Amino acid sequence: MCRILATSTLIVGLFIAPISLARGSDLVLEAQHALKSKGYDPGAVDGVYGPKTRAAVRDFQEKNDLPEDGLLTLQTLAALGVLNAGAEREFHTAGTNVKQSYSSGGKQIGKGGKTLGSSVKHGEVIDGAKTFGKDVGHGVASIGKGTGHAAVNTAKGVKDAVTGDK
Repeated sequence: MCRILATSTLIVGLFIAPISLARGSDLVLEAQHALKSKGYDPGAVDGVYGPKTRAAVRDFQEKNDLPEDGLLTLQTLAALGVLNAGAEREFHTAGTNVKQSYSSGGKQIGKGGKTLGSSVKHGEVIDGAKTFGKDVGHGVASIGKGTGHAAVNTAKGVKDAVTGDK
Protein backbone atom coordinates (compact mmCIF):
# COMPACT_ATOMS: atom_id res chain seq x y z
CA MET A 1 0.00 0.00 0.00
CA CYS A 2 2.88 2.33 0.82
CA ARG A 3 4.41 1.65 -2.60
CA ILE A 4 1.14 2.60 -4.26
CA LEU A 5 0.98 5.84 -2.27
CA ALA A 6 4.61 6.68 -2.92
CA THR A 7 4.36 5.82 -6.62
CA SER A 8 1.15 7.84 -7.04
CA THR A 9 2.69 10.80 -5.27
CA LEU A 10 5.80 10.67 -7.44
CA ILE A 11 3.79 10.35 -10.64
CA VAL A 12 1.73 13.40 -9.74
CA GLY A 13 4.91 15.21 -8.71
CA LEU A 14 6.65 14.42 -11.98
CA PHE A 15 4.03 16.34 -13.89
CA ILE A 16 2.82 19.16 -11.69
CA ALA A 17 5.03 19.83 -8.69
CA PRO A 18 7.65 22.52 -9.22
CA ILE A 19 10.64 22.49 -6.93
CA SER A 20 11.12 25.30 -4.46
CA LEU A 21 14.38 26.93 -5.43
CA ALA A 22 16.02 28.30 -2.35
CA ARG A 23 19.27 30.21 -2.57
CA GLY A 24 22.30 27.97 -2.25
CA SER A 25 20.22 24.82 -2.61
CA ASP A 26 22.04 21.47 -2.91
CA LEU A 27 19.38 20.40 -5.39
CA VAL A 28 20.06 23.42 -7.62
CA LEU A 29 23.78 22.69 -7.34
CA GLU A 30 23.21 19.10 -8.51
CA ALA A 31 21.05 20.35 -11.37
CA GLN A 32 23.73 22.85 -12.40
CA HIS A 33 26.36 20.10 -12.46
CA ALA A 34 24.04 17.90 -14.55
CA LEU A 35 23.28 20.76 -16.97
CA LYS A 36 26.98 21.57 -17.35
CA SER A 37 27.86 17.90 -17.96
CA LYS A 38 25.21 17.77 -20.69
CA GLY A 39 26.64 20.80 -22.47
CA TYR A 40 24.37 23.56 -21.14
CA ASP A 41 25.68 26.74 -19.51
CA PRO A 42 24.05 27.31 -16.10
CA GLY A 43 26.55 30.05 -15.23
CA ALA A 44 28.34 29.70 -11.93
CA VAL A 45 27.85 26.26 -10.35
CA ASP A 46 26.99 27.67 -6.94
CA GLY A 47 23.55 26.33 -6.03
CA VAL A 48 21.89 29.68 -6.79
CA TYR A 49 18.97 29.56 -9.21
CA GLY A 50 19.79 32.65 -11.22
CA PRO A 51 18.92 33.81 -14.73
CA LYS A 52 21.66 31.73 -16.44
CA THR A 53 20.56 28.56 -14.68
CA ARG A 54 16.94 29.28 -15.60
CA ALA A 55 17.92 29.82 -19.26
CA ALA A 56 19.95 26.58 -19.27
CA VAL A 57 16.99 24.70 -17.76
CA ARG A 58 14.68 26.16 -20.40
CA ASP A 59 17.10 25.15 -23.20
CA PHE A 60 17.37 21.66 -21.75
CA GLN A 61 13.57 21.40 -21.50
CA GLU A 62 13.13 22.56 -25.10
CA LYS A 63 15.61 20.02 -26.48
CA ASN A 64 14.13 17.19 -24.38
CA ASP A 65 10.42 17.74 -25.15
CA LEU A 66 9.62 18.88 -21.62
CA PRO A 67 7.31 21.74 -20.65
CA GLU A 68 9.41 24.86 -21.23
CA ASP A 69 8.81 26.78 -18.02
CA GLY A 70 12.42 27.14 -16.87
CA LEU A 71 11.55 25.51 -13.54
CA LEU A 72 13.27 22.54 -11.96
CA THR A 73 10.19 20.34 -11.83
CA LEU A 74 10.52 16.72 -10.82
CA GLN A 75 10.05 15.80 -14.47
CA THR A 76 12.99 18.01 -15.47
CA LEU A 77 15.14 16.75 -12.60
CA ALA A 78 14.40 13.15 -13.58
CA ALA A 79 15.40 13.89 -17.18
CA LEU A 80 18.62 15.46 -15.88
CA GLY A 81 19.29 12.40 -13.75
CA VAL A 82 19.17 14.40 -10.53
CA LEU A 83 17.56 12.34 -7.81
CA ASN A 84 16.53 13.62 -4.45
CA ALA A 85 18.22 11.29 -1.97
CA GLY A 86 16.23 12.64 0.99
CA ALA A 87 12.92 11.75 -0.58
CA GLU A 88 14.13 8.30 -1.57
CA ARG A 89 15.39 7.69 1.98
CA GLU A 90 12.06 8.72 3.50
CA PHE A 91 10.06 6.53 1.10
CA HIS A 92 12.33 3.58 1.85
CA THR A 93 11.93 4.17 5.59
CA ALA A 94 8.14 4.34 5.16
CA GLY A 95 8.17 0.98 3.39
CA THR A 96 10.32 -0.51 6.12
CA ASN A 97 7.94 0.85 8.78
CA VAL A 98 4.97 -0.85 7.14
CA LYS A 99 6.80 -4.11 6.53
CA GLN A 100 8.04 -4.40 10.10
CA SER A 101 4.78 -3.36 11.73
CA TYR A 102 2.66 -5.71 9.61
CA SER A 103 5.08 -8.54 10.33
CA SER A 104 5.07 -7.88 14.06
CA GLY A 105 1.32 -7.27 14.19
CA GLY A 106 0.58 -10.36 12.13
CA LYS A 107 2.67 -12.50 14.47
CA GLN A 108 0.82 -11.09 17.47
CA ILE A 109 -2.55 -11.82 15.86
CA GLY A 110 -1.36 -15.33 14.92
CA LYS A 111 -0.28 -15.93 18.50
CA GLY A 112 -3.77 -14.97 19.65
CA GLY A 113 -5.33 -17.40 17.19
CA LYS A 114 -3.06 -20.21 18.35
CA THR A 115 -3.87 -19.48 22.00
CA LEU A 116 -7.61 -19.40 21.22
CA GLY A 117 -7.40 -22.78 19.49
CA SER A 118 -5.56 -24.30 22.42
CA SER A 119 -7.97 -22.79 24.95
CA VAL A 120 -11.04 -24.01 23.06
CA LYS A 121 -9.49 -27.47 22.83
CA HIS A 122 -9.17 -27.51 26.63
CA GLY A 123 -12.72 -26.17 27.16
CA GLU A 124 -11.62 -22.64 28.17
CA VAL A 125 -13.52 -20.76 25.49
CA ILE A 126 -14.05 -17.50 27.40
CA ASP A 127 -10.44 -17.23 28.59
CA GLY A 128 -9.25 -18.11 25.09
CA ALA A 129 -11.48 -15.47 23.53
CA LYS A 130 -10.22 -12.84 26.00
CA THR A 131 -6.60 -13.68 25.23
CA PHE A 132 -7.35 -13.72 21.50
CA GLY A 133 -8.98 -10.28 21.74
CA LYS A 134 -5.97 -8.87 23.61
CA ASP A 135 -3.49 -10.34 21.11
CA VAL A 136 -5.50 -9.05 18.17
CA GLY A 137 -5.63 -5.63 19.83
CA HIS A 138 -1.86 -5.61 20.37
CA GLY A 139 -1.26 -6.78 16.80
CA VAL A 140 -3.53 -4.13 15.31
CA ALA A 141 -1.92 -1.49 17.53
CA SER A 142 1.48 -2.50 16.19
CA ILE A 143 0.23 -2.29 12.61
CA GLY A 144 -1.38 1.09 13.31
CA LYS A 145 1.76 2.47 14.92
CA GLY A 146 3.92 1.36 11.99
CA THR A 147 1.42 2.73 9.49
CA GLY A 148 1.44 6.05 11.34
CA HIS A 149 5.23 6.23 11.18
CA ALA A 150 5.09 5.29 7.49
CA ALA A 151 2.61 8.10 6.84
CA VAL A 152 4.95 10.59 8.53
CA ASN A 153 7.94 9.34 6.51
CA THR A 154 5.91 9.44 3.30
CA ALA A 155 4.88 13.03 4.03
CA LYS A 156 8.52 13.94 4.64
CA GLY A 157 9.48 12.20 1.41
CA VAL A 158 6.85 14.11 -0.54
CA LYS A 159 8.02 17.36 1.05
CA ASP A 160 11.64 16.56 0.22
CA ALA A 161 10.72 15.61 -3.34
CA VAL A 162 8.75 18.81 -3.86
CA THR A 163 10.86 21.33 -1.94
CA GLY A 164 14.27 19.67 -1.80
CA ASP A 165 16.11 18.48 1.31
CA LYS A 166 15.92 21.27 3.88
